This record gives sequence, C-alpha cells and structure tokens, in this order.
Amino acid sequence: MSDNTHNEKQYVTDQFRQLLDLFNKDQSVLLSHEGELSKEEISKLEGNVENIVSSLNIAKGPLKKIFFISVETLQNMLIHGHKNNEGHQANFFILSKNGVKINITSANLVSNNAIPALQKQIEVINSFDDEKALKAYYLEHLENNQLSDKGGAGLGFITIGMKSGNKLKTEFKKINDDYSMFLLTSTVSLE
Repeated sequence: MSDNTHNEKQYVTDQFRQLLDLFNKDQSVLLSHEGELSKEEISKLEGNVENIVSSLNIAKGPLKKIFFISVETLQNMLIHGHKNNEGHQANFFILSKNGVKINITSANLVSNNAIPALQKQIEVINSFDDEKALKAYYLEHLENNQLSDKGGAGLGFITIGMKSGNKLKTEFKKINDDYSMFLLTSTVSLE
C-alpha cells in the first residue's frame, strides 16, 4: 500500500470524525457509516435508513425522497468512488436531522482531474430554479447520453437534485496531487 493511499484513507476518516463532532453539536445524527462499501453493506444501510426515517413519523413524500436520495448516494459512492490499487475505497455517509430538514451527506475520493467536470455538472443542476426545467434537462440528458465505462449515464446527481428540491452542496478538499475528497450534501425539507 502506498503512502498516498494510506494518507487518503486517513484523511477521509479524520474528516468523518470532525464532521460527526460538528453535526452532533447542532443536529441529530440519525445514521453514519465510514469505510468500505459493498452491495451487501449498502443493502444493510438501506434497511437502516428506511427504519430510522420511518420512525420519525414524517409525511410519505419526504420519506420517499430521503430513502431514494440515500440509496442513489450510496450506489454512486460504490460505483464512482476512487478505489486504490487493492480495490479499497475511502468514503463515508451521514444521515442527519436539523430542525425541519434531513441532510444526506456523503464523501468519497475523486481524481483531481475529474473535479472540473463534476463542478460544472453540479453548477448546471443547481442553476435550475424551476422543477419542470430540471426535469426537462434530465429527460434531454437521458436521451442524449451514452453509458460510461462504469455503467452510468451521468444521471445520479440530476435525480438527487430533482428529488431533494434543494440545491446540492459540494466541497472538494484536496488531499494530494492525485486525489481530493468530494463532499456532497443533499437536503430534504420536511415541511
């Protein structure tokens, strides 16, 4: 294992701990996961999200949005998050409640070379103030895009933006010359 890989994993772990401490001061952390993801782990987390969110006695509409966004986020992390030479990922997922909002926060490693395209994609999604216009963009994107080498058509962020009804919040924290931590927060209003 290279020093860079160890540093990447340690950096993500440290950021996870700091964010949990911060969230625990002004929010309720409902669920958190840091470390490897697999199809089995995602299935377990999906069940936990469903149980926790269902126990909050919130309306069916926001409940479905929270579950959908959580599943999409976890799957995106598994499929698109950077893997080191041994196939290991460094990532985390936090589901938190802040007043009348649920925040779905995720982090995974991305290549520094991929950041400009990711930033542009998020900026375009966030530029839509009209739900119908974003849906039209989604349909246009669906018709005109081919599958990537990882099996996606670049629709994950668009669907998350559509479901949340709020702007996506992102942050890229440079770790080294090769990789950064990509932090994504989606918010669902409970009112």
